[in-house]
Amino acid sequence: MARTKRELQQPPEIEDHFIREVNVNYRTTAETRIKITKAADIAEFVRSVMTDNSREHCVALYLDGSHHVASYSIISIGSANSAPVAPREVFQRAVLIGAVSLILAHNHPSGSLDPSPQDHDITKRLKDAGEILGISLLDHVIVTDHGYVSLREDSLRW
Repeated sequence: MARTKRELQQPPEIEDHFIREVNVNYRTTAETRIKITKAADIAEFVRSVMTDNSREHCVALYLDGSHHVASYSIISIGSANSAPVAPREVFQRAVLIGAVSLILAHNHPSGSLDPSPQDHDITKRLKDAGEILGISLLDHVIVTDHGYVSLREDSLRW
């Protein structure tokens, strides 16, 4: 079909063509909403959703503007001493649910509360990505059976 001179001079229309689609349904559950006010709240929540403590689990908590948990996701389940985390995976979910901020948490099956260099590295990467997207990383918490440590509260490199 031939286009007229006028049609050729107009800017093209912006159209989205999706090869793959994602459907998101927003609904409020009957469960009590959980408000996060301190690292102890995060540790308690993460312990409640982890199925076992023999491997590292990385959990992201997605918060609304009032710091209530709007959603959470087990981002990865790794080995006894590592769990891979990709910022893309963390923030894809945050954008889909409309999170204002997020918290990353993972367990150390060894019981050690000492953050590894990899823990500090992913924290920095997520903070940087969050700044670009306008979704703040509020904390990164390491959880064990008997304790927890907040990288925000306990680190000079936050």
